[in-house]
Amino acid sequence: MYDSTRDSTNASTRDDLTAEVKDLARRHGAALVGVAGVERFEPQPPQKDEAPRGHHPRDFLPEARAVISIAQPILNPVLEAPAALADQELEMIPEHIKYPYLEVLYNRVGHVVHDYMLEFAGQIIGQHLLHRGYEAMIFPTTGLHPRLDGLSEDRIWEGPPTDKTPQHAPFRYTYGPFSHRHAATRAGLGEFGYNNVVLTREYGPRQRFNSIITDAPLQPDPLIDAPICLRDRCLLCLKACIMECITLRDDPAVDDYRSVGAVDKDVIFIDTPARTDPTLCRRRREDRPDSPIRGDCIRICPVPRPPRRLSQRLQRIAAEFAG
Repeated sequence: MYDSTRDSTNASTRDDLTAEVKDLARRHGAALVGVAGVERFEPQPPQKDEAPRGHHPRDFLPEARAVISIAQPILNPVLEAPAALADQELEMIPEHIKYPYLEVLYNRVGHVVHDYMLEFAGQIIGQHLLHRGYEAMIFPTTGLHPRLDGLSEDRIWEGPPTDKTPQHAPFRYTYGPFSHRHAATRAGLGEFGYNNVVLTREYGPRQRFNSIITDAPLQPDPLIDAPICLRDRCLLCLKACIMECITLRDDPAVDDYRSVGAVDKDVIFIDTPARTDPTLCRRRREDRPDSPIRGDCIRICPVPRPPRRLSQRLQRIAAEFAG
C-alpha cells in the first residue's frame, strides 16, 4: 500500500537525488530527461484520459512516486536519407529490393539502436536507485510480441477473422506495457502532436522514449507552458500520411472510447488529440506499392526547423503548404 507520509522527504535530499538520476541518465545516452510525479497519471484536462487497467505506474509499483522519462533523438539524416534515396536508382542495390533495404536501414538506425540504448540506460538508472535503497521498474522501449500456439505473428497482430478470432485479431496493435509517450508529456518533455507522436522543443517528433517508475522521492519537472505542435496552421503530418492512418479525435467519423467533442487547440496536449492505425501503416506496401519509407508523418514536420532533405512526394506537399 502506498504511504503518503513518505512524501515529506527533505527537499534538499529530493533535489540531490533528482540531480543524480538526471546526470546518470545523460551520461548513459539520454539527450532528454524529465520527471513526472505519479499523481500526473490520474486523468488530466482537457481530454482526461485514464490509464487502462494494468498500465498505470502503480500497477507495476504500488508505492510509485515518480516516473522518469528519457529520450534519444533520431538523427535528421537517418530519417531523411532513406526516404530520399528511394527516389533514386541505387548502383549496388537491385531495384526490386531497394525499398525493403532502405526500410531496414531506417528501422535499424532510427529505432533498434535507440531501443537497446534506452533500455540499457533504464537498467543503469534502476540499479542506481536500488543501491540508494529505492525500487525501480524498467520497460522495453517498444511494444511486445507474445507468441500464441497455432497462430502466426501476422495472424495474432493483423490477421483477418478466424474461428479462433471471430471478431478481430487478439491484439491488432502492438501495445507496450506502459506508455512512454504519456510519461514524456507528463514529465514536461513535450506535448502530443496531431500525428499522435510526442513533439519536444529540441527535436520536434524525432526522438524515442523510455520510462522508469520508482518509489524514490524525485522532484517533478514543470509541464510545458506553450504549444509545440503548430495545430491547424500546419497539418503537414496528416497530409503526408499516404494511408490516412491518422484521424483527429474530434473527427465526427471517429467513434471509439478515445473520441472527444471539439478540441481546444490552445491547450497543451498532455493526452493525444489524434489516433492512428499502425496496422494500416504497416500494411501500406500491400495496398500502395508506391508508398514511401515509413515515417513521413514525422519526416515532414517543420518543428523545430523545416527538414533539409525530403523525398519528391514530400517536397510537393511542403511546397503546397509554403505557397
